[in-house]
Amino acid sequence: MRLHSIETRSYRLPLDPPFFAAWDPEPRAHLDATLTIVTADDGAQGFASGDALPDRALLERHLRDVDLDDAAAVHDVCRTVDFHGGRTWACEVAIWDLVGRAAGQPLWRMLGAQNDSLTAYASTGERVETAERIRRCLVLREAGWRAVKLRVGSDGPAAAAETAAAVREAVGPDMAIMVDVNQGWRMPGDRTPAWDVRTATELARALEPLDVHWLEEPLPCEDVDGYAELKRATGIRIAAGEMVRTEHEARDLIVRGRVDVIQCDVVLAGGVEGCRRLSALADAHGASWSPHTWSHGHGLLANLHVALAVSSNEFLEVPYDPPGWTPERRDFPLPSPVEVAGGRLLPPEGPGLGADPDLDALERWRVA
Repeated sequence: MRLHSIETRSYRLPLDPPFFAAWDPEPRAHLDATLTIVTADDGAQGFASGDALPDRALLERHLRDVDLDDAAAVHDVCRTVDFHGGRTWACEVAIWDLVGRAAGQPLWRMLGAQNDSLTAYASTGERVETAERIRRCLVLREAGWRAVKLRVGSDGPAAAAETAAAVREAVGPDMAIMVDVNQGWRMPGDRTPAWDVRTATELARALEPLDVHWLEEPLPCEDVDGYAELKRATGIRIAAGEMVRTEHEARDLIVRGRVDVIQCDVVLAGGVEGCRRLSALADAHGASWSPHTWSHGHGLLANLHVALAVSSNEFLEVPYDPPGWTPERRDFPLPSPVEVAGGRLLPPEGPGLGADPDLDALERWRVA
């Protein structure tokens, strides 16, 4: 099967009221999504979405010489273009969707079907007062969620630990808690100083008695030696790498930084092929892969397929923090939202990614 064309369509969903993301100094008044459409020489199509695809024409030119069923060759082309330009991995995922549709198989099954379900953790997105966070966590627990991730850290490690302790006391011992301090990277123009190892260690040790499942990105992702030092100082699990650009950055965090959970996102770093390799590498080093999924519904769906297929980690991130972040906002590019049932994520039905975008319905949000 050969490539005929690559098309992109860009959409913008207005957010009113805006969403106040914990990692962004500026309120978010809209959510952007770029849909990548790959068409084969027989007219079959595949769809995916993650980052924008500024190198569409370059990818189209070089992928025309590749058998689309050759996953390693497709990955290599995307990797070389990624090195010189924008993130290319939505294109690779769209080709996997195309190949899965042609085979009549869902992607998770094509890749190995290691898991029959995953535990969803509600990944909160806003920093709110402790009393409000407790209220929201109790609502989650009553709705059947078994795990939640808290956004803390803007007021320092002591305040972060106090919030985590208050939530633990409120929800009891049976709900898993992850704590994210968003020190791995910065939004454009955000010059807020990053934490150092001493600060991260202070929080890690304060969280140890609270049975926190993992502490996420307490240091910049490039501080690989800092992560190794932090691991020597605490027994708590450490997660990192959600926005790494390359597979070797993720590899360094696993091998040299000794992180317990590597979080590279299928649609942002390495694609399907790269992330399944990194999942195997993590397993070989006593760690695991549990991907970042904060893009929108298409990104969540792609990561769900690959995690079901290859991840040894029981948890998968589901961005969810109503009223500011709801499935209707998050999954607007999909025909229907990704469902969480009884705190679990089940394998999607249908071939490929199992999502046929309603291009006519999306036209109201189209900007390019």
